[in-house]
Amino acid sequence: MVEVSSKDDETVWLCCLLFTDSLQRPGGGVQEWCGLNHPQLNVTKTKELVVDFRKQRARLNSVTIRATEVDIVDSYKYLGVHLDNKLDWTINTDEIYKKGQSHLFFLRRLRSFNVCRTMLQMFYHSVVSSIIFYAAVCWGSRLKTAGDTNRLNKLIRRPGSVLGVELESVVEVSERRMLRKLLSIMDNVCHLLHATLTSCQSSFLFFPSFLSEAIRLYKSSLFCCSTLVASFIS
Repeated sequence: MVEVSSKDDETVWLCCLLFTDSLQRPGGGVQEWCGLNHPQLNVTKTKELVVDFRKQRARLNSVTIRATEVDIVDSYKYLGVHLDNKLDWTINTDEIYKKGQSHLFFLRRLRSFNVCRTMLQMFYHSVVSSIIFYAAVCWGSRLKTAGDTNRLNKLIRRPGSVLGVELESVVEVSERRMLRKLLSIMDNVCHLLHATLTSCQSSFLFFPSFLSEAIRLYKSSLFCCSTLVASFIS
């Protein structure tokens, strides 16, 4: 159970349940947990998002909290990121593309006013880039279709033509941020994933996710560094 405070002084409780007996019980154990820890649960805002990659999906009983059946949704917006039951990030990519298009309008308007390139680059990194690459660590390596990747790269090339520079692609930015995040986790002994990463650094032990991709990038960077040192010595 994760507590996240929102800007409107409400608190979002993110509950991740596995396929256990607790999920089949009314409320999936959430109601019992709230009764013990005393948070106020808003049943009308509670949604259920089921992610199941098995070929034969199990039929789950509807979750009921306080005699109210929880709605099952195909997608949900959480902290600005659109999650769907397939985790293919298509809906999230569509939203990023729309927001990026609208923010590019202001960048072009600034150029029409003969604003210097330094200020244009500052505007891009603070306003446009922050929209395009928001939470790229989560979805950057998991775009299912080449069309989604090409759409975002096309969106990036447009401000590049305005600024007169070549900007990094989606893959380059996401890989750099994933590697930086992985190194910060490995350096922080208090992080929940620190023990998992230090005890086992094999990407094949994890379902395709941030961990598997970050470990692959980490090993690739170590190989490149060792190859560079060997060539330098020789």
